[in-house]
Amino acid sequence: MMSCETVKDSLDALRDGTLGLPEASEVRAHLAICRSCAREWKLTEALRAVIRDRAAAPVAPPAFHAAMARLLEDHATPMGWFARLQEVCRLRPVAAMALTAAMVLLVLVPLNLHMLSTRDAVLLLIEESVNEHIRLTLHEAPPEIPTRELQPLPVRHQQRLELSQSLSFPDDQEYRLIGGQVSYLLHRKVLTVTYYRRPDRPITLLVLPGAGIRLPDRSVSRKGDVYWTIHHGFRTAHWQQGPLIYSLISDADEADLSPLIGKLRHK
Repeated sequence: MMSCETVKDSLDALRDGTLGLPEASEVRAHLAICRSCAREWKLTEALRAVIRDRAAAPVAPPAFHAAMARLLEDHATPMGWFARLQEVCRLRPVAAMALTAAMVLLVLVPLNLHMLSTRDAVLLLIEESVNEHIRLTLHEAPPEIPTRELQPLPVRHQQRLELSQSLSFPDDQEYRLIGGQVSYLLHRKVLTVTYYRRPDRPITLLVLPGAGIRLPDRSVSRKGDVYWTIHHGFRTAHWQQGPLIYSLISDADEADLSPLIGKLRHK
């Protein structure tokens, strides 16, 4: 069993995906049972989220404001804006360089921040989906929402999950529906559904609001609208139906999971 000190030293590598599969499994197993280490993990994740939320675009330098003020004040000159800009560049090269740099920053920095936040949301979706699968597999907790209430999902559960779309889940001999839980993923409520496939291959299905989340663009493969990835040794599939994102996680093969995805998408 890994010590708390070793686990805490490995959290950054786990978050970056650079930790080997055996070590990652040991760290996740430790986080599932150690409240202190799990609390530190959640605190660092929350801190990263706050930093991303509060990252602001840079303020334009004074030279930018001065150059723009001179252009606006020179209204009597019949030159167009491009000619005026050329004149500023000719007479004040230093100010022109500052103006160019400010315009590049004002355009590129917010764009890069948006791309970074989107990428982080995608990576967090994959990471937390696998974490939820591991947690449920290790704990084997009884379902909070029994099978009979998942077919279909009662209105009271939909309201609790803040979901307006009607949901139902298939149940047959090949894919046995165990039940569901209400969890939190990416700071939003999520419905976690557990399946077993003939008879002991656990499959975790997550259903969550898709606002602000873009499906992964670095997929191992894509078939239709379903994106497949492999993360820490687990196979994951992601697709969107209306306002909801569905994530399927298991150690089963793609061929074993595809029929269940078909049943979920055409229920």
